Parts: sequence; C-alpha cells; structure tokens
Amino acid sequence: MSQKSDSSSLMPRDILPDHVIGFIEALHSLGGQADPMHIGDIVEESIELLPKVIDMAELLGFVKYENGYLRITNAGKMIAEANPKKLRTLLREIVLKNRIEPLHEIYEALKRRKSIPIDEFIQIVEKHYKRINNDIIRNVLIWGTYLRLFKLSEDDTQVILIS
Repeated sequence: MSQKSDSSSLMPRDILPDHVIGFIEALHSLGGQADPMHIGDIVEESIELLPKVIDMAELLGFVKYENGYLRITNAGKMIAEANPKKLRTLLREIVLKNRIEPLHEIYEALKRRKSIPIDEFIQIVEKHYKRINNDIIRNVLIWGTYLRLFKLSEDDTQVILIS
C-alpha cells in the first residue's frame, strides 16, 4: 500500500466510491493494464468523469501511469479482489492514510467532538472547494457514509461520527 502522506490531497468533487471501485475492478479484469486512450470504451465510464476517476485512483495509489499504460498496483489488486466488507475497510484506511480532503478534516473534527452541526460541515467543505453546491455536499456525505467515517443525523442537522 502507499506510504503515509505528509500533505493532504483534494478528492475530485464529482467522483464517488463506485466510480473508483468500478474502474479498478474493470482494469483488473483486463489483466491489470490498459491504454488510457481506449480505456473509456473498455470501462464504460463517461468521458467527462474518466480523467477524474483515474486521478482519484492514482491519488489513492491504485494505479500508475507507466510506459504509456495505466497499470494496477498491488493496492489496486487488493481492492479489486476484496469482498465488500474488506473493500470498505481497505478503502477507508487508504483514504485516511493519504489525508484525502475534505474527508480527513471532517473525520478529525468528529474524532474530537463525535458530531458537528451541518453548517460547520459545509464550512469545512467550502474551505477545500472554490464553489460548492448540493452535489458536492452530497458526494462528501456519500464518501463518508460509504467508508463508515460519518453520516448525517436523521433530522439533517448534524454530521455524526460512525465507529
């Protein structure tokens, strides 16, 4: 797996866990490598999202661009071959280790306080993106819930630590 990062990295605003996992699984099923010029047809990802999916997969250490090809790494193979429960655990560890923002900052605030008001959650997200909208707020919540880091309270007023 990738080394612990001293600095944080920003996750693309419109990429969800399913995009990354589907891409890694598709690349793995192709033997672990593909020409990026043809990968959109192969993995059936939209042309607008594919570069961001590849960026996120690289950011997490699941693929590397080498000699004109995208190649799956050992961490990527582990993700592609993991059962759903193990996959979430591995992805959670990698996201936290690599300090993927804004997930990292939200998780750190929640570790200290167990919950934060939705307004504070939105302020944290705003610090990391120039323009935000409901989609980016929703996407950060989806990542947090998928990774079992945090969730929205039933009355939508608080973001709550999971675990």
